[in-house]
Amino acid sequence: MELISNLRKILRIFNINPDIIISETLNDLGTGNMKEIRSLNNQEMRSARMQTKIMIATLDCIYEIGLHKTSTIKVSKKAGVSRGALLHHFPNKEVLISSAVTYLLETEIADIRKVADAYAHKEMTIDDFIDNLWNRFSGRLFMITMDFLSVARTDDKLRDAISPTSLKFHASLNEIWTQFFTPLGVDKEQVKVLLNATISLLRGMGVQTIIRDDKEYYDGMISVWKLTLHGILNKNAHE
Repeated sequence: MELISNLRKILRIFNINPDIIISETLNDLGTGNMKEIRSLNNQEMRSARMQTKIMIATLDCIYEIGLHKTSTIKVSKKAGVSRGALLHHFPNKEVLISSAVTYLLETEIADIRKVADAYAHKEMTIDDFIDNLWNRFSGRLFMITMDFLSVARTDDKLRDAISPTSLKFHASLNEIWTQFFTPLGVDKEQVKVLLNATISLLRGMGVQTIIRDDKEYYDGMISVWKLTLHGILNKNAHE
């Protein structure tokens, strides 16, 4: 099941509907030719596994040495595959980088969905969600995306390639964020402002962690912001 899930994820990155591919494959081969179908499915799954392996290695390289120093040669060594095999799936560095960052954000979106489910089942509070966000903005996700954005700022192709998934990522954050405030009657525009303010605060703190390693300092700011949010929640609950 994990392989199939990875295959579907890879196909979606390249804007390919996996259900259509499977349906067309069955029509082309004929439902009776199960050996050929199984062979093709196995080939697709091996390809998906290879692409996932390469993208994870790419993200590791960006995180460890930075995007500028990341090359197809270094990624292939990190992934333990030949450069030819890498280029077969990702013909150049730009496609490789944008695909890897898209994969990262898609994975994060899936995790955020799990967080939404946890809230729906009363397993998470807004304080828990703020802590969850801070873990994202002070760790691997933020460092990789920050490196990517610094390059994408002057590279239209990279920026355009990642924009749709980036918007989807923020939409997922907005979806769960809204769940905390809507039942209390908070104005929708205010909800958006609060989310943007929270992300801006955490993003700024994330940048600071590069030059300041001080857990108590960051915990203090997080605590103050939680109190601010609770004040808004309590105010609306009593109006």
